[in-house]
Amino acid sequence: MFKKKDKKIDASLNMGILKRIWREHTKKYIWALIGAMIITSLTALTEAYSVSLLKPIFDNGFIDRDNKILAVLCAQVIGLYFIKGWFYFSQTLILSHISTKTVQSIQQRVFTHLISLDMGYFNKHSSGQMLARIINDCNAITNIAINFITHIFKDLITCISMFGLMMFYSWKMCLVIFLFFPIGAVAIGIINRRVKSISFSDTQQSANFVNQISESLQNVKIIKSYCMEKFETSRIKGILNNMFNLSMKRVKNTAVATPVIESLSGFILSGIIIFGGFQIANGNLTTGGFVTFLGAWVSVYKPLKSLINFRVQLQTAMVSAERVYEIIDTKPSINDIENAIDLNTVHGDIEFKDVCFEYEKGKPILKNINMTIPAGKTVALVGASGGGKTTIVNLIPRFFEPTSGQILIDGKDIRTLSQHSLRENTSLVSQEVILFDDTIRNNIAYGKGEQGYKTVSDDEIISASKSANAYDFIMAMNEGYQTKIGEKGVRLSGGQKQRISIARAIIKNAPILLLDEATSALDTESEFEVQTALDNLMKNRTTIVIAHRLSTIKNADMIYVIEKGSIIEQGNHETLLAKNGEYAKLYNMQFKKSKQDSKEV
Repeated sequence: MFKKKDKKIDASLNMGILKRIWREHTKKYIWALIGAMIITSLTALTEAYSVSLLKPIFDNGFIDRDNKILAVLCAQVIGLYFIKGWFYFSQTLILSHISTKTVQSIQQRVFTHLISLDMGYFNKHSSGQMLARIINDCNAITNIAINFITHIFKDLITCISMFGLMMFYSWKMCLVIFLFFPIGAVAIGIINRRVKSISFSDTQQSANFVNQISESLQNVKIIKSYCMEKFETSRIKGILNNMFNLSMKRVKNTAVATPVIESLSGFILSGIIIFGGFQIANGNLTTGGFVTFLGAWVSVYKPLKSLINFRVQLQTAMVSAERVYEIIDTKPSINDIENAIDLNTVHGDIEFKDVCFEYEKGKPILKNINMTIPAGKTVALVGASGGGKTTIVNLIPRFFEPTSGQILIDGKDIRTLSQHSLRENTSLVSQEVILFDDTIRNNIAYGKGEQGYKTVSDDEIISASKSANAYDFIMAMNEGYQTKIGEKGVRLSGGQKQRISIARAIIKNAPILLLDEATSALDTESEFEVQTALDNLMKNRTTIVIAHRLSTIKNADMIYVIEKGSIIEQGNHETLLAKNGEYAKLYNMQFKKSKQDSKEV
């Protein structure tokens, strides 16, 4: 009972996905498709007509020895095959255009949807797995897009026209063929189910392979540092072996359709020969008619076999299509409410009211956070790692949503604001600097957003880089602002990368600034340069600083000490030192360590 239900669900799911691919990506090429269908129909009909010429060739040309008719028929055959060749050429061009555009449209849709999802989705899925779906799975859909017309339409018309020809000459011999069809249908159905199950595992392994390769290449410095080249090579080899075994299993189950079809064809052909011999002996069929029937069967055999094999291959493509639409159908957990307000004129007052947050139900990260940050002031968050400081910062631009409580900007709950306008008014500079494999100029200009990216002036770029203390090292490079910095800014030092990211934040000119341990990974000299740049950036902005080095936030207007998701102390630097609590303990530990380091030097 359950198996039947599952099969129905699979069938409806497959048909639903095919309909969506058609409606969302291929329907726009309707006239090109109609043209391709007409051409494929004409190609199929020329094949049927060329087979029908066998009867007059044998009966009139060979048996009656009419050379004139034979010459005319041969001329027709040459013309038909010439026309059929150009039909095939045109059909291939049109279908390749449609299939490539369809796949690109799906890839664009998947990428557009992916980057609209909230950060929670990206925390649960690796970039390699998502990359595999955009590239491998979308390309696999080509089997549906380009072969659907070729097999379902062209081969179907060829089969219909050839069977029509066979029925015309001997409907009784057609019964011999139809007797074997149920056996083939049952066998192919079993193969289909096996192939789909194997294809799912095979596709998963392919995604794991892309994910592992992507991760290894991104972390090649760590791999080399710990001499783990052989380990990583062995791990990739293991995945490749699994992929090979699954691939061979799939190929074996797919290829088994061929001996099944060939065996049935042998029985059918023998039946045609035996029954046809009786028909000719009894005078019910001419030799030319029998040859035409036999030629029609030979001609229908290839497209019929192709249709059966396509049904098997379709299962593999449908697994990929299901994986692609699984992404497309994923809804963002953070959405703008209806009639969301745009945050236009921003003063920068921020307030947290009883804010709680948890990534997993029952495991709280933040507990009843209450903070008031006046416009233009600087607030620092300090405390041990894992206390929830970065989570607080990530809640402000709505990368994540509070489990309960409110966050207000200028008295407005941020859930009532459009995400676009909220993020336009916040700048984030973090310890992990994210730069693109592009020029220095374009990385700084990125801060201008979609509207200003292409129109930002050189003067604005230079002004921002000077404020970020980046101008001198940029001009010292051979290509200046046109210097390509490599993936993740690999050609720059840590301090240089950080100053480029600060220049990007300066050019954005957002009234709210979020600094997540922006200097913690830098040496003393670089930290001084970056800190000076940050001081320029923080002027006249509401700033929240997560600080590892407490010496950098002495002048903060308010300091909150966060421990295990709760605020345990608050006040300015002097007040907190006077309390002799957790902040004083942290500060004194760092101060002693700093003195020891100085003595050692």
